[in-house]
Amino acid sequence: MAKAAGAVRVLIVNTLYPPAQVGGAERSVAQLAQGLRRAGVEASVLTLTSRRETVNERIDSVPVQRLSLRNLYWPYDGVRRSAIQRAVWHGLEAANPLMDQAVDRAVARVRPDLIHLHLTTGFSLSVYRAVTRRDLPLVQTLRDWSMLCARASLFRRGRRCDRRCGSCVLLTAGKRVGSQAVDHVIGLSGAVLETHRAAGYFRRTQASVIGNAAGAATIAPRPSLAEAPTMRFGFLGRVEPEKGIEVLLAATRGLGGDWTLNIAGRGEADYVQALRRAYDDPRIVWLGKVEAEAFWPKVDVLVAPAVWAEPFGRSVVEAVQQGRGVIASRIGGLPEAAQGAGMSALVEPGDAGALTAAMQAAVDQPERWRFAAVGAPAWTEESIVEAHKAVYRQVLSSRSSMISAERDQA
Repeated sequence: MAKAAGAVRVLIVNTLYPPAQVGGAERSVAQLAQGLRRAGVEASVLTLTSRRETVNERIDSVPVQRLSLRNLYWPYDGVRRSAIQRAVWHGLEAANPLMDQAVDRAVARVRPDLIHLHLTTGFSLSVYRAVTRRDLPLVQTLRDWSMLCARASLFRRGRRCDRRCGSCVLLTAGKRVGSQAVDHVIGLSGAVLETHRAAGYFRRTQASVIGNAAGAATIAPRPSLAEAPTMRFGFLGRVEPEKGIEVLLAATRGLGGDWTLNIAGRGEADYVQALRRAYDDPRIVWLGKVEAEAFWPKVDVLVAPAVWAEPFGRSVVEAVQQGRGVIASRIGGLPEAAQGAGMSALVEPGDAGALTAAMQAAVDQPERWRFAAVGAPAWTEESIVEAHKAVYRQVLSSRSSMISAERDQA
């Protein structure tokens, strides 16, 4: 693989990469990889596949290596496993040596100047080990809670985890040790970064906060009140308890005036059907999974009522970009993601009454909420690319200075 003179070669590592996609993390990693290449960085991607053999391809100009996951099963096929199977999978993931050789070969093939690790699930500790063996600088971005929690959510049995359970502490102990060797850690929000540090991760590691950017999109027009007098709320994301969908639906029962709620996203079929039966209201429209172009024209105010600590909140950033109002839980990275919204309100997570009151304020003042001045998202694609380039320069410069100092002392 030829390298252009002066170009920095970065290997981006993430569990999944489009078209394999579970959530916003994959879209954001792809957006970063493509943006870096347009900015002159030789970015390539290392990710995982359910296939038995390695797949090498190029997607939107980005070279991608997909390694076979060497564990008991592929966890992203929607199949529910038994408790014993899940325990074995997570036990192996805690310190899986079966991934080491494949990861080391992939790193040797790219010969990067720097590795940028995102989600580690499936890779176990193999990236940390490869970096140590090859003495490479390592940047890590915290996109979820998988470094702290085997379920990657700090959420269990319908409730946030006030403290980590013993099994999660044990299963993630290797990642905690590996984190100490990271040259620079990036949190999508200050909240996600500080939570990891409070748990003893990245103790002396330099750190930055770099959020996700909304993708380039046409701004959906906002109709006049004469054209659409009803206040139109929207929910965008997985339909599951931790996203606060039950809190949102309960909040609508106390909501007066003219309103609609458009729910965009998928969830387990039985769960969604149960919700639809329990909240059988013609004003609540279940859209299923839809593209952004079909969602935003139907929405004046995005409601993000998460009851778990969202690390960031990509849908909130998209709402800000679209000039929509935002009502969000005061938890995790959601308040940071809502910066720049023309109109916004923050409520305590799980408080259906407070959410009703915030939504009622929007119903009662439709013009103010629909036509507030369009703010600027906290992060744009250009700004996140430049922020990452600055981190890479700083890490490579520090590593070069350290090597020079060691040579001088030899």
